[in-house]
Amino acid sequence: MKVETSGASWETAKADGKHFNGVPASHNMAEHDLAAMNKYKGLIMKVAKRNGVEPAVICGIISRESRAGKGLDKHGREDYGKAFGLMQIDTTPPPSGGGHTPKGEWDSEEHLQQGTEILIEFIKRIQKKFCSWTKEQQLKGGIAAYNKGEDCVKSYEEVDAKTTEMDYSNDVVARAQWFYRHGYGEKKNGGIIVAAAATAVVGGVCAVALAPLALTAIGFGAGGIVAGSTAASMMSAAAVANGGGVAAGSLVAVLQSAGAVGLSGTAAAIVGSVGGAVGGAVGGSVGWLKKKFF
Repeated sequence: MKVETSGASWETAKADGKHFNGVPASHNMAEHDLAAMNKYKGLIMKVAKRNGVEPAVICGIISRESRAGKGLDKHGREDYGKAFGLMQIDTTPPPSGGGHTPKGEWDSEEHLQQGTEILIEFIKRIQKKFCSWTKEQQLKGGIAAYNKGEDCVKSYEEVDAKTTEMDYSNDVVARAQWFYRHGYGEKKNGGIIVAAAATAVVGGVCAVALAPLALTAIGFGAGGIVAGSTAASMMSAAAVANGGGVAAGSLVAVLQSAGAVGLSGTAAAIVGSVGGAVGGAVGGSVGWLKKKFF
């Protein structure tokens, strides 16, 4: 969600009958693909979790490549038969193509796994090639490389200079951000939403917060957000940033939901540590939240 994007080019937008371009066009195309995308949601979420990839990123690629399957023939092919499946694995022999041998059916878990592995490999190559880039820039570069290979990425300023319609990574990112806000961005544990994004580093111990005590301490209570609390300030800041309302799926919305329903069992306190005790993690998570927003 932190990756900057200019969205779809005029060429990409015109192919979909749009009379406008940019991020709005990308969002509009993603919205039109949502119903078709949801047919594969279970597989997408499973593959994303297995590989540590945001499901929304996979959705962004599927939307751009195959319109969630709507743009493919009965054999799962497009681009004159050169590419295969929802994620359009390039089967053209090298050096002109990726030379991948398709795995599974065009809409299968095996296919999505293969496409995601290819994406991860390109992200790693971009990370190695441009080690000084931020993680957000490397992700965007990896998406561009998924389209045309890492050699096409010469600089961040011109990351899409050689991609299809010169907008591939920008368009995919914008679509992914839309999907993130519409069902593909929540982290869940046992059916109860938890905030995996709230990561605290406490004295060398890496802790993933969130126990009921931490939520209550900052004002996310079962009866709602406590007036005058840190949670209330967070909600106010989030509302201002979002033009008057708290966006669904945002950190504040997730914490509010978790505080309202309560967490139990394993979900009550998710704490991961790296060598050593986790004492102070809950207190540290509260401090992290305060520092993060204030």
